[in-house]
Order: sequence, then structure tokens, then C-alpha cells
Amino acid sequence: MEKKTVSVVMCTYNGEKYLREQMDSILAQTYPIHEIIVCDDCSTDGTMNILQEYATKFPFIKVHRNTRNKGCNQNSHDIFYQVSKKVDYIAISDQDDIWFPEKIGKLVQLIEKEEGYNLCFSDIISSPTYSRQQTKDYLPLPFTAESLFFRDNIPGHAMLIKRTFIENLKPWSGMTFYYDWWLAMNAALTDSIIKCKEPLSWHRIHSASVITTVGRKLSKHKPHSPIAPYVYGTYNFFKLRNTESFKCFYNNIYEKTSPTHHPILHQITKLFNSHNPLDLLRLCFVCMKHRKQIYPHPHKGKGSIFALRGFFSPFICTYYNIQFYNTETEHNSQLNKKQK
Repeated sequence: MEKKTVSVVMCTYNGEKYLREQMDSILAQTYPIHEIIVCDDCSTDGTMNILQEYATKFPFIKVHRNTRNKGCNQNSHDIFYQVSKKVDYIAISDQDDIWFPEKIGKLVQLIEKEEGYNLCFSDIISSPTYSRQQTKDYLPLPFTAESLFFRDNIPGHAMLIKRTFIENLKPWSGMTFYYDWWLAMNAALTDSIIKCKEPLSWHRIHSASVITTVGRKLSKHKPHSPIAPYVYGTYNFFKLRNTESFKCFYNNIYEKTSPTHHPILHQITKLFNSHNPLDLLRLCFVCMKHRKQIYPHPHKGKGSIFALRGFFSPFICTYYNIQFYNTETEHNSQLNKKQK
């Protein structure tokens, strides 16, 4: 039986500190890699020199450099369409992690085991220091559509995806929600996502990572108090649901669900679009009722506290969720809309 082909895609930006370790871990995979495509987003350090060094040694490594800084999300969107049409699967790599040697092989084996899956992923070890042991740093990831509704649970660097699945998705260029959330949610909505229940990579936690950097910037503009997620989150909910990205993400869920297929999400997204104050109250009660399914991560609280957080979950998650906060992309989208 002919082996399925895998392309690894990686977006880089000022990643010289950890890049060599990640590249070496990809090259050390026990499963053959058809091509490695790297798209650099105008790095100002030695990232490009490192990439060119690897590309010289390994002809299947293709390095591109953007003419302008696109940002992590748009760069990730665009790189998928540089993959060869001969490739069966796309594996996404960050610039600062380490893959275990058997990662690609186990993911290919898993997704090929049964028909009907478009995306598979593995659990990860997430910590500041390298480890292959399932210790306290082992991070089990929920992956139902309901658990993905308010929060991006599954990192792209843990995924293996069918190329054709990505190409057939609803257009999402220019959106501010993260690419991995979009991929995971669409796979979950079509019940075509499967999980490898063992960690196959080490996710390096450090102060210069994209998530940490963005979160730090947004944190400066948000109040911090025990009631902030309830009050400020409510304010942001009304503000953010009018953005193009919010509407694209949640309208897509509404279109792909029904009263019989993921009925909870269909009901919630329908209430999202209503401007009737009573529907907002209904939204909160629906979220409270189904809090165990939709709360992003397992919650230790029980009884009234968990019920309260379930009731306010649309606003709490809006407070903590950095996906829809206005960026230059969203701002330009709004300006273009007004000019038309």
C-alpha cells in the first residue's frame, strides 16, 4: 500500500532562538516528509539565515518570505495554499516546539485507521522545560464541537489535516479568529475529528510566544478584578458580535448545525444573532443548562458557583477570548465596508 504524503507547514517570525531544535525534530520523524514549507513574516533576526541553511542541505524544504508583515493568523491561512496538490495531509508546525520522532507516523496511522476523518491531533506536553513524561504538564485536550464553541482548545501544532478538507472550507481570509480554532471547529461540526490519546510533542511555554505576547498586549486594556469577566465581558460581547470575524465564525456554526445535528450549538448561535433582550436571557439559561458540554475546560466547581459561571459563560469567555478583539485587519475591514 502506497504511503500517504505529508507536507509540514511552518510560519516563522523572529524565531532564531528555538528554530533549529524544531527543524531538527521534524527532520528526525520516523515517517517520511514529502515537503516542508516555511513562510517567514519579515523576521528581523537571524531566522532567514537559519532557514536558508536548512533549505540548502535539504531540497524538499521550501522557504518563502513575505513582502510585508501579515501577522501569524493570515500568514498561516496563506501558507496552506502553497502546499503541493499531490500531498494528502498537512501537518502544522510552530517555530519553537519539539516533535517526538513518531508524531507524524502515529497521526497518519490513526487518521487512516477508519474512514471519514478529516483532522486528527494528539495531546501535548505543555511546559517551560522539555519533557516526554506524562507528568503534571500533560495536557488532555477536549475536542467536541460544544467544548470548542467558546474557546480554542486544540493548538495547530498538534494537528494533521487532509489537504482537501482545508481547501473546501468556507472562505476565512482576513478574519481575526485563529486558524487552528477554525479548523478544529469545522472538523468537529462534521464529526470528522479524532484524537491520539498520548502526547506526541512538547509545546514550549515562553514569554515571547505569540499567545503570550498578544495576551500581554490585550491585558493592558482590560480591567482586572473578580467581577471584570462578568461586567467587562458583557460589554465586549455586544461590541464583538458586530465584527466580521465574530459573525463569520458563529454564522458558520449556525449554518452547519440544525435542531437535530448539534442542536445545542444551533440554538445558541440562533440566540447570538437576536437583538431581543429576552433572547439574551434565554441564551444565558441555555448555556447554564448545558454548561458541562460547552464550558471550555473541565470545571472543578460544583453546584451554584458552576451554574452561575455557566449562566454568564458567553460573557466570561468573551472577556478571556482574544480571538475577536479588534486588530488592524478587522479595522480595515470595517473601513472598507463603510467606503462601499
